[in-house]
Amino acid sequence: MRREPPKSTLRIVRIFTCMVIYVLLYSPDSLDAQTVFQYNFLADIELSKGGEKSHYYYNEIDQDNIDFRLGLSQLNFMGQLAQDNNWSFNFRLLLERDKGQKLKKFSTPQLNLQWLSNKRKVGITIGQFINPFGSFNEKQLSTDRNFVGLPLMYSYYSNISPTIGFLPEMGDVTKVPINDVVQWGSSGLYYGGYTAGAMLSWNIKPGKVNWKLAVVNGASNKVKRFTDPLNLGIISKLKLRPTYYWEQGISISHGSFMEESEVSDQLADLGKFTQTLIGTDFKLGKGFFEVSGELIGAFYKVPQFNDETNSFIGDPDNDPLQVSGISTYLDIKYEFPQIQGSYVAFRFDYLGYGELEGNTLQQWDNNVTRQSIAIGYHITRAFLARIAVSTQQVDNKPWNKKQGTFRFVLTAHY
Repeated sequence: MRREPPKSTLRIVRIFTCMVIYVLLYSPDSLDAQTVFQYNFLADIELSKGGEKSHYYYNEIDQDNIDFRLGLSQLNFMGQLAQDNNWSFNFRLLLERDKGQKLKKFSTPQLNLQWLSNKRKVGITIGQFINPFGSFNEKQLSTDRNFVGLPLMYSYYSNISPTIGFLPEMGDVTKVPINDVVQWGSSGLYYGGYTAGAMLSWNIKPGKVNWKLAVVNGASNKVKRFTDPLNLGIISKLKLRPTYYWEQGISISHGSFMEESEVSDQLADLGKFTQTLIGTDFKLGKGFFEVSGELIGAFYKVPQFNDETNSFIGDPDNDPLQVSGISTYLDIKYEFPQIQGSYVAFRFDYLGYGELEGNTLQQWDNNVTRQSIAIGYHITRAFLARIAVSTQQVDNKPWNKKQGTFRFVLTAHY
């Protein structure tokens, strides 16, 4: 018996399709002759399998879909309307799996107005745009990534939640429902890589030195664009290119991230609780080899939650808990000269946590190490195939070494 897709999924697909058709058929005919309209499509079909203790919040594989699973995982429609050489409107429509489950999450991650000076030295962007922190955020699409999975800093959920702050063993052991949602914490950097606000870009020395400064809606770990209260943050990145084969970036991000919830009225000022990130990224490429990676330090000021009393510990408004962590990954890529468009890549990924304040024998979360291997091949200009496998080790957890993944993705793009 044929199983019909859920009505909610069909409705979202129809809305997505209608919006694309509208833009393609209506907009170009109604534009001014000087207006340039450019657009791209991208779709991912994925076959995946996860270890027996897989979970979306730890390795991007939903716990109810750990067996072999084949299906559409993402649809993208991106476009740019340019009125002249200075002004442009940029957008991205995205339909993806919601927390690794059903294809039903629709969003507009990119939606901004951009101005560039005549010589392209200065730019101003207002709206929703890519977070300038680090280098991985720039790789928003499948065609930009050598691997299928995200680095740990962007995907592994740690014991800090935007609604309750810090709680040991959040999610997998201690389950606290807030606003009818069980808390699993948050990743150090939001996996979507987008933020909202205003950004200044300055090509100090074109091709050699670039600086970006953004005032945004909170810290870089925020998922929701607009919350109550409205969070604030600042992000800055200096990108250097000393030689043609070496790129180096230095980034900093600071902002608040706590959100109003059913327990937040116990706190006087949610804006006091912040995340600070300091990072550097690099890329070295010569011949058929490329080596790249990031090193990021994370520092938090958060309230500590007690799940037994459903309240916060101590005096978090005047003496918040201060914790820190470190993340790094290293990618090594080799392109086969005999088979144009093919490559093999290896990634070492580490996420480490500092001591819990006042307790030198306990860390505020468990260290994680991941190794990944990927093989990719550009079948044609419109099709990219990637196979990736990974193993994952988590200190002092019963599910250590049981969260490996196998993922094959075929990407069609235009």
